[in-house]
Amino acid sequence: MLKRCRKRPGPSRSSDIRPAVIAIALIAVAVSGCGKNTGLDPDEYIKLGQYKGLSVEKGSYTVTEEAMQDELDMLANAYADADGTVPDLTDDFIKEISEERYKNMDEYKAALRDQMKSEYDEFYELQYCEDIWNLAVDNAEVIKDFPPEYLQKKTERSIISARRYAQSLNMPFEDFVDQKMGMTVDEFNREAIEYAKVAAKESMVLAAIAEAEGITVSDEEIEKAIKEYVDLGAYESEEAFRKEGPERREELREYILTSKVQDFLVENADRD
Repeated sequence: MLKRCRKRPGPSRSSDIRPAVIAIALIAVAVSGCGKNTGLDPDEYIKLGQYKGLSVEKGSYTVTEEAMQDELDMLANAYADADGTVPDLTDDFIKEISEERYKNMDEYKAALRDQMKSEYDEFYELQYCEDIWNLAVDNAEVIKDFPPEYLQKKTERSIISARRYAQSLNMPFEDFVDQKMGMTVDEFNREAIEYAKVAAKESMVLAAIAEAEGITVSDEEIEKAIKEYVDLGAYESEEAFRKEGPERREELREYILTSKVQDFLVENADRD
């Protein structure tokens, strides 16, 4: 296996879709507190707009010669000598470092081009799914203010998730927020309060669509996901997951439900 680096393409979403605190959402396993599991009726707070037959532009990527050269330069630099001498990318060089997986540079470049295209296609497919979901949320209307205690729970969940992630990186929370998010703790807390409103709407939209379309999550699906978490190394054991309590299980349930609802939206989107 070659030592490789990849610079991901920048996000294609418009800046008004999410605040900068989107990083909070990426840290959390899921947004806690979905619909009727909190005692809230989503129909009381949300009026769904169009969520089927949605149409958004899907990004695409062409592997340019410049991008290919950047990759090759990074490969050569990764194998530079201690004095900084960069090796020539010859057929013998690629055969040696790939343990003869590739016979020559042309063969390696063809494989590299295919891999780059595949990775970027996957990125844009994920982005497409996210954009479809964002549009469904944007099309919904909040018709009643969310209870303060519900928003407070959302805020606390974001902060707890961020602190948990910082702990997993063995970083003091202040350093984590500064280095990974580019803000102070006070700024993070203010952003978390604002993001709670976004998260609350998303949870209600999720619950409303799931209810309208009969989309549910079974106990068997949750148990399967727990096993997958353990297999991926996210937890030492299933028992370690269960020790975090029923709220953690509810987060996982909503995470699965979110995936299923988003899959439904994509399957029913207008791709023409």
